[in-house]
Amino acid sequence: MLRCRIFILLGLAVLLAGSAAAATGAVSGRIVDRATGQPVADAVVTVFPPGDSTRTDADGQFSFDRVAPGDYMLEISHPDYETFLLSNHPVTVAKNATITIELTRRSRHSPRSSAEATAQDEAERLVKTLNELRQAEPRREQATAGQSVGLPAPTGQVQPNTIRRKAKPVAPRPMPPYPPQRPDYDDYYGLPPFDMFFRDYGTNRFVDARRDNLSTFAADVDDAAYTLVRRYLHDGHLPPRDAIRVEEFINHFDYGYRPPTHSKFRIVTDAVRSPFDDSTITVAVGLKGREIDRRERKPLNLTFVIDVSGSMGYDNRLELVKYALRELVNQLGREDKIGIVVYGSGAHVVLEPSSMHRRHDILYQIERLRPGGSTNAEAGLRLGYEMALRQFVPGHGNRIILCSDGVANVGLTQPEALMETIQERAGKGITLHSFGVGMGNYNDVLLEKLAQQGDGRYAYINNRREAHKVMVEDFVANMELLGRDVKIQVEFDPRVVRSYRLLGYENRDVEDHRFRDNRRDGGEIGAGHEVTALYEVVLNRRAKNATLGTIAVRWTDEDGYEVAEINQKLRIRLHSYRHSCEPDLRLALTAAKFAEMLKDTPYVRDLTIAELRRFAEPLLEQMPSEQTHDLLDLIDAAGRLGTYHSRR
Repeated sequence: MLRCRIFILLGLAVLLAGSAAAATGAVSGRIVDRATGQPVADAVVTVFPPGDSTRTDADGQFSFDRVAPGDYMLEISHPDYETFLLSNHPVTVAKNATITIELTRRSRHSPRSSAEATAQDEAERLVKTLNELRQAEPRREQATAGQSVGLPAPTGQVQPNTIRRKAKPVAPRPMPPYPPQRPDYDDYYGLPPFDMFFRDYGTNRFVDARRDNLSTFAADVDDAAYTLVRRYLHDGHLPPRDAIRVEEFINHFDYGYRPPTHSKFRIVTDAVRSPFDDSTITVAVGLKGREIDRRERKPLNLTFVIDVSGSMGYDNRLELVKYALRELVNQLGREDKIGIVVYGSGAHVVLEPSSMHRRHDILYQIERLRPGGSTNAEAGLRLGYEMALRQFVPGHGNRIILCSDGVANVGLTQPEALMETIQERAGKGITLHSFGVGMGNYNDVLLEKLAQQGDGRYAYINNRREAHKVMVEDFVANMELLGRDVKIQVEFDPRVVRSYRLLGYENRDVEDHRFRDNRRDGGEIGAGHEVTALYEVVLNRRAKNATLGTIAVRWTDEDGYEVAEINQKLRIRLHSYRHSCEPDLRLALTAAKFAEMLKDTPYVRDLTIAELRRFAEPLLEQMPSEQTHDLLDLIDAAGRLGTYHSRR
């Protein structure tokens, strides 16, 4: 598939040679490094179906003999190259014919051409400016004999030395007609979805407490990473490592923290000797927001900004959005208002702000939405903010609800200006919440950054059950914002703590000296929300009871005027995990380690799926719930799809 923005270019030429040999056909080929002209040895080549693999020899040659006639996909991987999936142009094998494929590849370490450098620089600028909304729609061009085409490597592709994929045994079938422009992403040759945009924020390492005893981060209540990964696993695919954000796995679950009675927030702590590493302890730092009766919440002034471009027609994305919005509308009260803006090639108003006495008109306008056209997200957001300003009421819940797959290919020549607008409006009381749908052609990075800049929540909706949870159980119930720019700082005592490591929150890191800087952005927490962070800590001495340091939480009120801060000593009472690990801590630790295994961090290299499953097993009795069963089912699914080794 051709893309306008390419990180690594892979040249491809398909040459057909008819050589009668047998009743079946054959596939052979050679892989050469474009930069050096040298053959690529020991590359793994896999043919789908049935998932058979072979390696290239010293001359870069590979072959599959006695291949049944049909259409096949090839995946080529090598430690020095991005994994390449020949998904857009299947190899067709006929009887008594040999298909010869010549692949010319460029090493990730090779110097870039000027065109490649420009493309990658543009991509990096996109991320640094919080993913500009202008992203080129993938183009399709048919490869012909001797023609070179550029194909992007899937971002965050799992390398073959960590997870071995098991292909779905599906029968070959011909390419779908044109249009549609691309096949169904979830059921085409059993292949994982492509054109998924994620960003790897790295992995937190152990920090020497004598050199840096402060750990500061912004609160995060999002859980989109968990629901996205669940979609991958339910569809029979292992997720890319870049899709994993450990903190969103942890914060997907409800730990039943007791709410505060006299303040907005309550700090909760717990600790246990690590069940996976005898040299460390696991420390949980939780934050619980005050609960508010739904009858006491402020009226809502909602502006729906809905993506109705052509990409929203794939996989029934727009239909799922319409269901989610209907669920939300049916939960609103008579004092709430809704306005609707849609965007495709352009943007226009579908419904001016209307109160709930026009509920039937609102539902009718939602039902009439149809997909089509390109994607001008800039125009949609600008028009949405104009509407939100028109219905703005001080003291009310003024919210913009963006529903999209994150694709954008028209407009926005100056993305920084739009991001500044989002931040400015958020500071004045208009928050932006982004809800993503779809697999394939999906931009996770953009939707997350928009919600961060808009002081709102980012969630992923993959089915009707999740739509009900996000729009009914969570969104309406927690629309009362307790605090903006919520930041947490843990100050460890170097006399007790030798080193520590925060699990996740890499993209929520806050400079230690800016903890009390009210201009520094943090996270937003609504009524009843929970935030949980886990630390792995190495003590200077073994102790059952100790004070590890101090926890501070700082925030501003919803209007952004009043600043508050609470502090609490981090006191722990260690207990043996084998006998008395609290169920909520066991659940959080299971979620965190599962995320780290999927991300393949160096801190779980000695942990197997079977060991994690045994540790989590007591949760089925200790905390029986749909969420608990769901987590263990996902662990089992990952175990079936990948081979995890205790040592790599």
